[in-house]
Parts: sequence; structure tokens; C-alpha cells
Amino acid sequence: MRIKLLSFVQLSLLLCSMSPARADEFGFSSYGLGGSAFGAGAAPPPGTYVTTIFAFYDAKVGNTVTLGNVTLAAGAHVEFFQAAVNGLYVPEWTVFGGRPGLSVTIPTGHIDLAANVSIPPGPGVERETSGWGLGDITTRAQLGWQSGEFAHLAYVQVVAPSGRYDVGFEPDIGLHRPGIDTGWSFTWTEKTSKLQFNGTAGVTFNFENTTTDYNSGTDFHFEWAVGREICTGLMIGVVGYDYRQLTGDSGAGARLGPLEGSVDAIGGGLTYTTLVGKTPVVLSARSYQEFNADKRFEGNSTLGSATIRF
Repeated sequence: MRIKLLSFVQLSLLLCSMSPARADEFGFSSYGLGGSAFGAGAAPPPGTYVTTIFAFYDAKVGNTVTLGNVTLAAGAHVEFFQAAVNGLYVPEWTVFGGRPGLSVTIPTGHIDLAANVSIPPGPGVERETSGWGLGDITTRAQLGWQSGEFAHLAYVQVVAPSGRYDVGFEPDIGLHRPGIDTGWSFTWTEKTSKLQFNGTAGVTFNFENTTTDYNSGTDFHFEWAVGREICTGLMIGVVGYDYRQLTGDSGAGARLGPLEGSVDAIGGGLTYTTLVGKTPVVLSARSYQEFNADKRFEGNSTLGSATIRF
């Protein structure tokens, strides 16, 4: 029994604080780049799904970053580990001929940050900080349709500022700003060659961090994946993403001005679907290397997940 379960459902809700976007405050976006890949547009069948997710990001920044009332000089290095649990419910009924889904993700994380830190106009000092904490909780609603070999869905996800946060050079796991991401995903599978083409385009609306009076700009992201089913249940292929900030940052806390960041990434990934007894299980893993970064962090990320359907 093969279940077409979506790897983007497993990962996209987790990564709301993992994938950095430099010109946003802290150098992080409220949407996690790389969260959508194989099966991006296919709605899973009715059921309840529980997913455990792990992710690691290692990067440096080539420009100055604002952290509340302090700035981090170019060359700041971050290592970020995150683990999360996601619950997804897909009902039997349909809406406008499509299959709905509702989910929530609760993440935790650990951050190591080393940088030259200053409180303008004072001089910089080399500092390090690290710590664990709760991340920003994300909820999501989606509606998907299937037409032959083509599947697509629309989604909206909301990020709540629930994570560990302190102003200044602190081991922040949350961003302390609400965010809404909305977009459209598609999957087209060519049955003869078993090739699969996927894409997700979305826009992230970041709201003000009222503690620092910093309003991060609006972001655009496009994620893609091309893979082939090489044996029953195993999909292997190439993945990537492109990020562009559409509007600059603003507010009294945006001391560096209305900067707009961008980055691209490419990597490899796989998804394996199987049965353990009578229980459907989906394993997913992928790795991205970023390049062409402008006004943001640049590094590599590794993502993995395991999903059980009840």
C-alpha cells in the first residue's frame, strides 16, 4: 500500500524560524526555506498524521545584522538545530471539490551564535551566546485538488510569536513577530518515466516586532524539486529554492535602512514511503547549499522527518 504523503506538509510548518533571510530582523525569515519539495501539491488522504522533524543550519553573514538594540558585524556565524512535532488532520469531507487539511507544529531549538557585537555608536566586542528554547508555533490550513497526473493546493499558515526571546545578543529561538505565509503548490507526475516535478510559490507577510519597533519587509519564495521514483516508494532527486525580499524593512528599529535580501540554494533529497505492519510510514531527508546571497546569511541546511499515519 503506497501513501502519497507530502514531504512539504512534514517540514514546511517546522521551519518558520530556521531559514534565514538577512534583511528581515535578526537575519531570519518567518517562513522556512526548503520546507516544500517532493509531493508539494498533492493533498494526503484522510487521516491523522504525526511527524517528528529535525533540522540543522550552519551559516555566516556577509553584512551587518540587527538584533534589537545591538548590531552584529559581517562574519557572524550561526549554528541552529531544531526539532519539532507536527500534527495534521485531513477529514473525509471535501470543500469545493478539494481535500482540506489542518495542522499545528510545535518546535524547540538550540542556537550557537558568535559575532562582533556593538551598540552603536560604540565599538564592537567579540562575543558568543548559546541556549535552548521553545520556537514559534505555526498553524496551517490547506485545500488541495487532484486531476489525473496533476495535483495542486492553496495554503495559509500563521506564525505565533511564542518562542524564547530577549532583546539584544541573546540565544533567541523565536522571532517575536507574527507572520502569515500564503501560497500555491503543484505536483505533476509522468507515470511512464516516473518523473515528478514540483513547485511552491508563496508570499510571507511579516508584522511588527513591537518590542524593537522593527517591521520586517514582505518576502517572496519559490521552492522546487525534480525527482524520479527509482523503486516502489523511493523518490530521489534534486531540490532547490529562491528567495527575494519584495519590500524593505521599516520602523524606528530598522537602523540599517530599508534593506532587501535575496538568496538561492540547490541540493539533493529523497522520500521513502513504506508500511510497518499495517501502519503507513514516510521518511524524508534533504540537504541544501545556499549561494548568491545578498544582504543575508549564506550556509547549508539539512532536514529530516518521519511521519506516521493513524
